Amino acid sequence: MKDLIFEKPSLAPLPQRVGWAFFTALFWILWIYLWLPLITLFVWIGGFYSYGDYYADVKMQNEIGSLRHLIAIYTIVILAMGASLLLWARIEFIRFHKVNRRSRPVPVTAEELAAYASLPQQEVAAWQSTRRVVMQHDDHGHVVGGIT
Repeated sequence: MKDLIFEKPSLAPLPQRVGWAFFTALFWILWIYLWLPLITLFVWIGGFYSYGDYYADVKMQNEIGSLRHLIAIYTIVILAMGASLLLWARIEFIRFHKVNRRSRPVPVTAEELAAYASLPQQEVAAWQSTRRVVMQHDDHGHVVGGIT
């Protein structure tokens, strides 16, 4: 059996590989961009930028309390969103972990095709064994015949 493209990415055409690399890099940049507020918070806590220097003024004490309140709200929202994402991932894993979605479909027999199209079984079987068939349809899209 031939290797599938997702098992050997080198089999994919070059423009497709370049496109996937571009979108992968783009979404990694977006992912890092979304984490910047949390990274900035840890940098402030680490003392690289002492936010106390910026808010040393007595008038700003109220704003520091407001900032702490805002950080607490952001932390709760981030944790809730992360928990909901993990919960969704766990539910999807439970739903699909034993499902084989890559199984081949059951082949349709000539009898089933003939019954569906209301055509003689011998004619449908003959169409299946030919290399090229031009199908004819009525005004409603139903198959009325074929030319081999």
